[in-house]
Amino acid sequence: MQGAVVVPHQLGGAERDQVVPGLHGVRQDDGTGKGTFKARVKLFGNWGGSYNAIVGVGDITGDGKADIVSRDTSGAVWRNNGNGKGSFGGRTKIATGWQGYKGLF
Repeated sequence: MQGAVVVPHQLGGAERDQVVPGLHGVRQDDGTGKGTFKARVKLFGNWGGSYNAIVGVGDITGDGKADIVSRDTSGAVWRNNGNGKGSFGGRTKIATGWQGYKGLF
């Protein structure tokens, strides 16, 4: 599983956040704008070993909120829309057949 990815600040402003995947879930560390992060917030539970890539893509839905894209081990690619409140909504499948690629960019 890849490490942390930087995403645009979920609550507006110039700060950057990081989304960190792990075997037990995905957490978000909100940026302070001073080179440090606030307390961790759990975004998703049950992440497990079923996903192998995650990327902060910015706003791909055109709603002004930062989104993330992830890929599961079967090669399906999923989008989670940012909700503008510091978290993300449920996943939507946006592609399949990506298991042969090393990562998402």
